[in-house]
Amino acid sequence: MSQEDPVNSNEEESNSGNQNEENHSSNEDNIVTDEEIHENAKETKESMEEHADSQGETKNNLVANNGSSHQSNSDHPKTSTGLDENIAALISYIGGFVTGIIFFFLEKDNKFIRFHALQSAILTAAWLIIKFVLGHIPFIGWLLVFLVNGLTLAIWIVCMVKAYQKQSFKLPVIGDLADQYK
Repeated sequence: MSQEDPVNSNEEESNSGNQNEENHSSNEDNIVTDEEIHENAKETKESMEEHADSQGETKNNLVANNGSSHQSNSDHPKTSTGLDENIAALISYIGGFVTGIIFFFLEKDNKFIRFHALQSAILTAAWLIIKFVLGHIPFIGWLLVFLVNGLTLAIWIVCMVKAYQKQSFKLPVIGDLADQYK
């Protein structure tokens, strides 16, 4: 028969009890209460509000110093449409005839935008007419339509880039007409 040593048994129980108490106290240290969560959230919110206020003060200082936070410089003067002139000229090419006509009639004073808008409208009209005529010529006309489409796309891209760079890029004949009526 084996008998357990009562002294050793009690020591083991007390040691395991101490370990449980240590584990329990360390677990309590790791447990975050609702109060702590709310307090941390409140501190974070206050910190974010302070940061936002400092950003608002910076923006207000810009407005006070410059007149507006989006002060336009001489490279991109505003227009009657509220856009920078190079952006308005670029947009007038994007929709072809439609945006060209819209910007031509919306913009009364800016000759740069009116020129590009009218050039866009005339380019679109010329492309549609040439495409229509070539489309009625069997075989060779149909192949030429693909060539004209590619050429027109390249011209459009060049015109958009030049408009964005604030250059009055004049196409032969079309540019002269646009310049005459801007």
